[in-house]
Amino acid sequence: MNLDTLFNLSEYINSRLAGTAIDSEERAHIENFMLDERPPQKGIDLYSKRLKSNSITSLDNWIDRHRNFTAEEINLGVTEAEQPWTFRADNDTNRLRNIEPNLYLIRVEDVNWLCDSIGISSSDLKMHIEAFKTGDAKARDFLNGVVKGWNATRDKRPVFATTELEVDDIINNGSADWAEQLRDRLGLGHYSPFAGHPNEIVLMRYTVQEVLGSLAGEGYPAIPTVLDSNMSPYFFPSPIPKHNNPYYGHTMNLAYIEDDNDYSMGVELLHPRIDYKPEHFFKMGVIARPFKMPLERARRFHLPWLQVLSERGDFGAHLWGDKV
Repeated sequence: MNLDTLFNLSEYINSRLAGTAIDSEERAHIENFMLDERPPQKGIDLYSKRLKSNSITSLDNWIDRHRNFTAEEINLGVTEAEQPWTFRADNDTNRLRNIEPNLYLIRVEDVNWLCDSIGISSSDLKMHIEAFKTGDAKARDFLNGVVKGWNATRDKRPVFATTELEVDDIINNGSADWAEQLRDRLGLGHYSPFAGHPNEIVLMRYTVQEVLGSLAGEGYPAIPTVLDSNMSPYFFPSPIPKHNNPYYGHTMNLAYIEDDNDYSMGVELLHPRIDYKPEHFFKMGVIARPFKMPLERARRFHLPWLQVLSERGDFGAHLWGDKV
């Protein structure tokens, strides 16, 4: 991203990089803005409005201003006429218009948040999902009530998802820790529980065609950029590939390894909000252990694989040079 038009951010980044007291998470945030070449200038101009007033004083101050941007341009209420920036015409260059409609997508949702907001227990939810799959009419009625209440609480923020093809080896391998393997593959670093406080998740499964049907039939998914959600050190921008091939975003793998030859990336995309239905409930799991992969190592392993996949050996060279 050309930071020249984001003067206060550029000034902050230069100051922080010139110092020594910078941890791996703050460095990741800085690198993401320096690496991401996808945001169109009109998106950068929108973002700059949240930075012009005065200098950025700290990482927390930058994160707060970024949240102001997402609150006003991304996480819009369902009654608002405008769509999130991600799905506006000015961001069309990052939309996936050649994606296969029959692909199944997988979305990871937080069961604890869902159950608390609806007023049900996770055990009840799991029981009714399993019963629904056997054709139980009462279970359908229960899940209809769940999604009705849930959909009413969800805003129009872009939805992160992956394709079923990319994670089929994990979700159908029968392993007891499949949910943790999935967390690692998709770089979901916010699901890293302390001992005794596991995260329960539920996978939602639906077709690309259902997504395309949103936004008056213009619900094409998008490749994520730093402007499409709140800041996360586990996000890593995807380059514009050398050839105009179908291309997704790629998630940073948090599975613990010591050799970059053992590294593998995941796949991600963003799509417009859809109303969930009972048939979208797919599978529930538990994430009981924190991920162990050091953030700095994951990012160091991730970049060369992105360069190879996109045939862009120059991507990130200005930032890391021969450190890669």
